[in-house]
Parts: sequence; structure tokens; C-alpha cells
Amino acid sequence: MKTTCELKNRFRGIKKVLLSIIICSLALVSYGQKNVDSLLRLTRNEIGKFSFRNAENYLQEVEKTDSLHPELLYLYCEMKLLLGNDEFMVYMEKLRNSGVSEYYHVMKLKHAHFIGLAEYESLLEKYLAYYPDNGEIKFVQWLSELDKGNYEMCMQSAYGISEETVFKFAPYLALFNISWDKNYKNAVAYMDTVEQIIGREFYGSGYREILKILSDTELKDFNDGLTELPFAWCGPGMGFYMIDEKGDSLKIELDTGTGFNLMTVHDKSLGKNISGTDVLVLEKGISYNYMDKPADLYYKKSNFSVPAYENLIFGYFDSQFFKADGCTSPFVFKNSALHIDPINEKVYLMDRQNLDRYIKENKDKIEKVPYIVRNGWIFIPCKINGTETLMQLETGSRDVNFNTLSLEALGLESYACSIEWNGQDFPIDKVDCTLEIGRIKYEVNGGLVTDRVYGNLLYGLASSGDIGPLFMQNFAFTIDMFNQQIVFEKN
Repeated sequence: MKTTCELKNRFRGIKKVLLSIIICSLALVSYGQKNVDSLLRLTRNEIGKFSFRNAENYLQEVEKTDSLHPELLYLYCEMKLLLGNDEFMVYMEKLRNSGVSEYYHVMKLKHAHFIGLAEYESLLEKYLAYYPDNGEIKFVQWLSELDKGNYEMCMQSAYGISEETVFKFAPYLALFNISWDKNYKNAVAYMDTVEQIIGREFYGSGYREILKILSDTELKDFNDGLTELPFAWCGPGMGFYMIDEKGDSLKIELDTGTGFNLMTVHDKSLGKNISGTDVLVLEKGISYNYMDKPADLYYKKSNFSVPAYENLIFGYFDSQFFKADGCTSPFVFKNSALHIDPINEKVYLMDRQNLDRYIKENKDKIEKVPYIVRNGWIFIPCKINGTETLMQLETGSRDVNFNTLSLEALGLESYACSIEWNGQDFPIDKVDCTLEIGRIKYEVNGGLVTDRVYGNLLYGLASSGDIGPLFMQNFAFTIDMFNQQIVFEKN
């Protein structure tokens, strides 16, 4: 029979063993938590440098330890949204159930802003009141101010915003893109800042030399009041002919999806024959989805008689673009509103006086819609089945298209279908809906659904989709850069 002393000694031994186990367990938990925290810090650092592949590798390591960690889910949401990946909605649902309301509210706001929902403005006001110190919400507010044209203010506050958002490079990338519309030298400076942060070249780096040339070149405009250009059909799109000083012509499609306010000629021989002087060659400087490989891009400074410009710089290269000889942003034509009437096959460049006269004479049959400009791309407010959102005006596309991240928010249900591309049928999802622009209503039958986020410039500004030339064929329309609006003339 054991003595009381022996039992006490055995009990003390058991307590020591249990205490050792508890201590070891706590140490392991602590080590595991430290490892998770370290990986999440590394993830944030990589996202801030635009190294998403490295960031995802770190997150996958965290998932092995804690697949429902709220910050893990949040960082996945940040990346999936920015890349337009439809896995975003899956992670959003997990984040909603994580119990961390602030993370979920941040991503709900960013999603609404990213797909252009008008609702984001009320969400921004509400969440700023809830979380006044949250840097990501301040970032969305900053982007909103940039969209409203508060360029100088955003320049001054960019550093502070960069320090508070996970995307350290993003404010400077936003300013790089918007500076093409404001100041070419600023664009170069912001390009340098982006590359300093991410530690390498990025997609805008190839434009460094042409930006410097543009900043040192004075475009001379000799168009007087009202200039008519010969109209041209370009497949489903529309455009006009431009004539150089020696009488050679180019058939140019209006493409509001052409960024950086540039014009490109997609036929090397034609571009070479146009009068002028080559000012820059970029080896493998351009690529389109219909091209097998990148092509060398040549920039030329030319004089045109129709419309009348000196020192107009455009790019040309060798490709297989069959709709026209090239395409152009409407913002190539400085100090003019571009009016295209596909019904009567007329094209005009208008000065402010002639534009004001046109608007006054047609006031009973026009619809004026304000637009937002991002890097030369145009976005207009619309209603989709009654929900207000932004859509990109994309005259180089076809009909109306939507991105997958916007479907649920717009109450759209897709259905399976197929389209023909290069002689083959490809499966695609489509949607039907009512599109409203002001008082204009348009029934969309078979709008395409795509995983591309139109207008996504990798800093959180995008839209719910795009509106193509099949819609625009129904109206005479004017891109009024004086008042930053699209003027639709109803037939």
C-alpha cells in the first residue's frame, strides 16, 4: 500500500510533466503564430512591390497553418480583386464569415468602387465614419478625388496614401496614367517612382522615351472652327480618313479604348510612306491579342492637311488589323470636340464656339452625359436593370460586355452560349438586360461576359463592362472635351 508521501511525490511528478507539455504546446503555438505573422508581413511587402506571385506563395504557406485566418482572406481578396479574378467572390464570402467586420467592409467598398457602382459613394461616407484611421479606405477616397479631377491635391498627398495602403506602388501608378492627360514630364517622374518601389521595370517603362519626345514637341493646330473629315466604316466601328501633306490617306478607326492619347497605324508600309520623320524605334514595343508575337514600334512626327496639324506624333508597326489602317484615341485632337454621325456618315472637329452652337440648335433631341477620363479611356454613368454603375465607352469593341465581378451586383444571370473566333466555336457566357444612359434605353440581347476587367489599370479603378460601336451606331455623338461629356443626338 502506497504511503501518503509517495502519492504526493507521484502527483508532483505528474504536475511537472503536464506543466512541461503545456509550456511546450504554448511555445509551439507561439512559434506557429510568429511564423504566420512573419509570412503575412512578407505578403504585404510583396504586394506593395507588385510581386503577386511571391505574395501568393507566402499565403499558401499560411493556409497550411490557418486557412481561415482573417488577414489571409483579406490579402487574397485584395489581390484577386485587383487582378479581376472571379475567385474574389469566394474569398469575400469567407471573409464575411471571419468575424472581422473591418476587413470585410474595406473589401466591400473596394469592390463597389472597382466595378464602378454609384453605391460606393455612400459606402465610402459610412465606412470613413466607422474606421477613420483605415488607410485602405483613405486610398479609395483618394482615388475618388483623382476621378473627380483633383489632380494637384492628389499629387501632394500621394506619399501619405502610399504609406497607408498595401499597394505601395498604386498611387504613383495612378498618377503616371493620369499624367498623360496633364503633364508628360510628371508621367516620367511617376514612372521612376513606381520602378523604385517595385525594384524593376513595369509595363509603362517602354513609354519613357516617347514621353520625353512628346514633352518637347509642340503640336500645331491649324483647324479653324469646323473641320469636316471624310467618314469611314471600320467593320462594326466607325472612323474617318486623314490625309497627309503630300496627299496620302489613312483610314483610321475611332477607338476610345486606345490609351495614352495616341494614334497607331497597324500597317508598317503605310506608316513608313506617310510624310514625316521617324523619331523613335522600340524593339518588340507593341503586341495585340491577334498578333503571334510583339512587333517593333516606330514613332513618326508628321504633318497632315486633313485635319490640319503639324508635328502630330503617331506610332506604326506591322500587324494584321483588317478593319482600318489604324486606330486613334479621340484625345489625339487637341482643342477640338469630335463629332461622329454614323447615320448620315459625317465627321467633324468642332471648336468650342461651333460646339456650343450645335448643342443650342439641337437642345430638344440631345442627351448630355458626363464622363470620367482615365489614361485616355472614357467611362460614363449608366443604369443596368436599374442599378447605376460606370461603363467604359469602347468604340473599338463590338456590343455591350460585362465582367464577371459585376454580375451579382447588377442582378445579372448569365447563360451558356458560344461565339465564333478564327473559324472555331468557343464557349462563352452571355446576359440580357436593359441599359440606360440618361433618357436613352437600349435592350442588350446576348451581352458577352468576360473575366477581363475593363479599365483595370492595376490600381483599383475599373467599371462593370464596356459599351461598343453597335450601340453607338444608333446616334450621332460628340466627345466634348471642353465640358467633359458625351453628347448623344437621338435619332
